[in-house]
Amino acid sequence: MKEKLYIIDGTALIYRAFFAFIRNPLYDNKGQNVSAIFGTINSLLKLIEQFNPSNIAISFDRREKTFRHQITDTYKANRPPTPDELRQQVEPIKEFFQKIGLNDISKAGFEADDVIATLADNYQNKYEVVIVSGDKDFTQLVNEQISLFDPKSNKATDVQKVKEKYGILPTQFIDYLAICGDSADNIPGVKGIGPKGATKLLGQFGNLDEIYENIEKIVPEKLKEKLIEHKKNAYLSQKLVTIIRDVPLQVCDFKFEKNSLKNGIEFLRNFNLRSIITKIEKITAQTSISKDILEYKNEFNFEENIFDFTKTEEKNDVILVDSDAKFTNLLTEINQHKSISVDVQINDLQYDKLIGIALFCDKSYYLPFSHQMAQNLELQNILPKLEMALSRKLIIGHNFKLIYLVLREYGWENFDNIFDTMVAHYLINPNASHALSSCVTEEFGVGIAQLSDLIGSGKKQVDFDLVPPEQAATYGGERAFYIFKIYQKYVKKIAKNNLKPLFENIEIPLIFTLAKMEHSGVFIDRKILAEISKNNQKRIGVLTKEIYELAGIQFNLNSPKQLAKVLFEDLNISPIKKTKTGYSTNYEVLEILAKDHDIAKLLIEYRQISKLESTYVSALPNLINAKTNRIHSSFNQTVTSTGRLSSSNPNLQNIPIRTSMGREIRKSFCAKNEEYVILAADYSQIELRILAMLSGDEKMLNAFQNNHDIHRETATIIYNIAKDEVSSEQRRYAKIINFGLMYGMGSFRISKELNISRKEAKEFISNYFEKFPTIKKYLNDGIEKAQKEGYVSTVFGRKLFLPEINSSNKMVAKGAERVATNMPIQGSAADIIKIAMINLTEKFKNNDEIKMIIQVHDELVFEIKKDKLEFAEKIIIDEMEQALPVEFANIIHLKVDVGVGKNWFEAH
Repeated sequence: MKEKLYIIDGTALIYRAFFAFIRNPLYDNKGQNVSAIFGTINSLLKLIEQFNPSNIAISFDRREKTFRHQITDTYKANRPPTPDELRQQVEPIKEFFQKIGLNDISKAGFEADDVIATLADNYQNKYEVVIVSGDKDFTQLVNEQISLFDPKSNKATDVQKVKEKYGILPTQFIDYLAICGDSADNIPGVKGIGPKGATKLLGQFGNLDEIYENIEKIVPEKLKEKLIEHKKNAYLSQKLVTIIRDVPLQVCDFKFEKNSLKNGIEFLRNFNLRSIITKIEKITAQTSISKDILEYKNEFNFEENIFDFTKTEEKNDVILVDSDAKFTNLLTEINQHKSISVDVQINDLQYDKLIGIALFCDKSYYLPFSHQMAQNLELQNILPKLEMALSRKLIIGHNFKLIYLVLREYGWENFDNIFDTMVAHYLINPNASHALSSCVTEEFGVGIAQLSDLIGSGKKQVDFDLVPPEQAATYGGERAFYIFKIYQKYVKKIAKNNLKPLFENIEIPLIFTLAKMEHSGVFIDRKILAEISKNNQKRIGVLTKEIYELAGIQFNLNSPKQLAKVLFEDLNISPIKKTKTGYSTNYEVLEILAKDHDIAKLLIEYRQISKLESTYVSALPNLINAKTNRIHSSFNQTVTSTGRLSSSNPNLQNIPIRTSMGREIRKSFCAKNEEYVILAADYSQIELRILAMLSGDEKMLNAFQNNHDIHRETATIIYNIAKDEVSSEQRRYAKIINFGLMYGMGSFRISKELNISRKEAKEFISNYFEKFPTIKKYLNDGIEKAQKEGYVSTVFGRKLFLPEINSSNKMVAKGAERVATNMPIQGSAADIIKIAMINLTEKFKNNDEIKMIIQVHDELVFEIKKDKLEFAEKIIIDEMEQALPVEFANIIHLKVDVGVGKNWFEAH
């Protein structure tokens, strides 16, 4: 059997790595973008781990133009220039590859594609060649000896796969692209003939020459006309997409040894890529992870509704505690430790069915409670003893809100001393993923088992109680082990970054507040939703009819492709924006078109109603818990980078308050019966108050201290007129500029919001800053500080690191500047409402007749028994208005507006 030769498309690998992190770039400790370096090397290591190759070649594109550019100037002319931050990483990547013995094989005047094709063609008799690239152009090379491997999708392509995907042979692929073209490389092809048409023609005639030899036989007539008209482009395209297979190259040595990876470690230290170094050390040590790290294997298969579980061999690393005697031994072990990590297993958010608990204290342990067809511990007997054993310990968990919600179902009350590694990581690195697997990879450069590996996904997913305890022990034990390991790192990072007060005084107590809110839930009136849905269907029917009448044709209103054809071809409306798939019909486009075309107005309304109907009106009844008859939304603590909370299932924050339907939906959020009411308490202009406080602007502070209308006050200063002369339009302008500049809006966005020219917007901003120089200074100082220190922070010490603020890419840097402007204000407001929530939870902890049930932006919603309303309202206002520390409370006063009603709409 022949050895395999892996030929890597280096350029494709670099580009994919860079743009994979384009929204959240990776930076080293010097502020340099290292996304491409990290991603490219990580992809190589994954390839080595997966295939253990002994022969590797790599080729990169060169800077100079190739022979294809001499054929036509338009070749790849549509591609944007390579970003500076990507270009700066190419040479370091090549240097790393050289250090590990993989030299770039390239040739002036030719693309990497040509070099790769030549290598594949020259060595296919000696090796089984695998081309590592996601570039479809290589499809033309596929044969019995040459296959493709796409590292992004982790899929291989052979001759059969080409037939299945394109309906042609690999030898026909050049002519396939010659006909249908390739927009990525600006290959024109035959205009008007797409992939399906190309496949059909090649199936009928075999190749491009035969198509034109038999041009008179081609039907329909329009197809023939297209081929004749664009014949020149077809043959030009054929020439451009043909990969050269005879580039003059020297004889190459492809031998690769894994130990050579060690030669790149010092190089990687320069870029602070510790996780990559760790990964290399693991690979070169020839162990999958290490002896002290748990090993996992997915060893169960699905076949329709039959599950065959094969037991894993027993591991010494994790102890399955499936008897009273073993549990007694575990209690003895627990007594010897001060800190224990915990992980719970349940069936898909069924908090009242605990399947098992994993622990780590020097070793991993797993306690099975509810596994089917297995030996389980008696939950009611064991859990109180475990709670008692952990009562004086530090309990460490990842997503402690889930742990709390599960264990409280069984009467577990002792959570006095906890550490949540997910919340800790959120404070340390708010922009990253906080999943345990991501945290482990970030810290140790290794992967851990996913839940889907164990229970499947989609239609084949099973409940966790069907997993045998032996496998659950391996999975849970590994998680508990790593939770403890990352805790040891995070506790130091929290201290080092001065995040301890924020972590201990706000984020940890908030876990229990949010859990109690989720547990309480909110009552939903199905009848109101049914009535809204009925009215929606009527309105959708009317809108559909009116749109069809204006279009002169019936079509699928939910199909962007069909809609684009109707608008820009049938109705001959001038298109606004073009994407890869055709002309755009998104909201922004329809909003512009609506100024002159009634059909666009109707389409906007149709989409708004359809969206709210599917997202809320029809969806909310399905989210009602059958046992409680209430919806239990999840309040997310670790999602937004600014510190704000979010919600899901349902997302309460996206219910629009300014539209009539949004208000109608809020009517369905009711008090549970006539003895109760809904109270909504909303901070009044809290972010502007914080802006006034942080900037020290006297005009704004005076307006708030005298309880004036801040936007009217701003308008009087900007326009230099008396308060009673301020028009509603002028107040609206002042409101937009007040909030807009705080959110980092520039003249372009302001001009759109105010519907004025860019020049007028610039003048408006200039005039504002002339009248409010203190605010201008505060905003500018904030950006300069972020550029110098690399982060911004709230008044409570929450940090958001912004290394991209010093990016050479102006667009990236400007985006970071907007974040630097807004985050200290929005984040401080988020911290304030969290403090109020924690304090209110404590105030009402023994009162089941007053429940905090919803948090949205700057608003808290309560369900209160009527005879407790006066008592509760005073406490709510006092705690919310006094949430600022004394040193800030002396500068600005927080104001809370309260409303009461039988539902959320009436209370707001």
